[in-house]
Amino acid sequence: MTETAMGFLGIMTGRRRGNPPIAEPEFCSQLCRVAPLYDLQVLIFHPEGVARDGQSIRGYIWNDGQWQPTLAAPPDILYNRCLYSSLQEKRSAASALAALSRSLPWSRGLPDKWSVYEILRRSRRASAWLPETRLYTGTGDLGTMLAEREDGVFLKPRSGTHGKRTIHAKRLSNNEGGRISLRGRDEANVPFEKGFRTLDEGLSWIHDFIGPRRYIIQPYLHLTSSGGQPFDVRVLMQKNGRGVWTLTGMAVRLGSRGSLTSNLHGGGTAVPAQPFLLAEYGKTGSELMEELAAASALLPPLLEESCGRLGELGLDFGIDEGGRIYLLEANSKPGRTVFRLTGDRRAAKLAAENPLRYARHLLLNSAANRKPSTRQFRYKRENDINGS
Repeated sequence: MTETAMGFLGIMTGRRRGNPPIAEPEFCSQLCRVAPLYDLQVLIFHPEGVARDGQSIRGYIWNDGQWQPTLAAPPDILYNRCLYSSLQEKRSAASALAALSRSLPWSRGLPDKWSVYEILRRSRRASAWLPETRLYTGTGDLGTMLAEREDGVFLKPRSGTHGKRTIHAKRLSNNEGGRISLRGRDEANVPFEKGFRTLDEGLSWIHDFIGPRRYIIQPYLHLTSSGGQPFDVRVLMQKNGRGVWTLTGMAVRLGSRGSLTSNLHGGGTAVPAQPFLLAEYGKTGSELMEELAAASALLPPLLEESCGRLGELGLDFGIDEGGRIYLLEANSKPGRTVFRLTGDRRAAKLAAENPLRYARHLLLNSAANRKPSTRQFRYKRENDINGS
């Protein structure tokens, strides 16, 4: 079968149960349905679907309201949405990206949390939103930090996602029946709590839990609502059809009372940002909205200077009870479920369509494309492949 379009956008994603077995099926189907409006064709594929020579890809297209297995040529634009849960997945994606080196990347990725911190702390303005951050180097430094901070410390993987394998560690006074208490989330994002009679026992358990992984340590911040729910503010920044950074939407993610994080994958939910902040901080809520917007406009260009061209960023901010804002994380492969949960149809529509607008912008302005033109590419249905 032959289709005519300005360009071909390939979206590389991970696996999950379902038919087809692709991650983010709702988002992917949205992209596929809307793509013709931007004169684009979209292919969804896994890293292992890429031929070693990069000349063909097995994946899926959205055709007549259903997914269809397909064999296609390399895409013009490559949008990497893979989230790696194992070293093997990361290696598989790296091999696929190398094989598709002639495709124009839709966006570069961000380095790990420590590297992002190192980049941003060089900016006087950005550093004002950064919590103190240190590398985990062993039990000695961790013990010192715990002794210095009454509320304890928060440990998280430098490359972790969804709040997995995070720990809040806190020293206790002798009359509380122990020397150190821990609460966190394990590899499966299941909450846990532990107590140890001696500091050394607790530090040893943390060290074994971390293992060979690289971690950062931050002071534990009280980022909870008046009702005791942990919360943060997710801001989605995206480039539009002119390649300009725009604020797509803002939402508050709320965790369960007593939960360590507000991440949606850990059982949290989302509510509109402005009503929540006004209810929590009164008139200051409007000022916080303005500061969040200003921070969100500043950070993407700073990160691009060091990391290369980016297409979108999810920025997660915490706010303490005094109204101080902290940047908790920057993510170059953000989700967009928050806008569906809050009922923000405008933001949800922009979140789904801006990647297509930006892909079209790249096609029109890429030197590799030479000049804007309509091109043809060929793909085959899976039954055509099997019968050939």
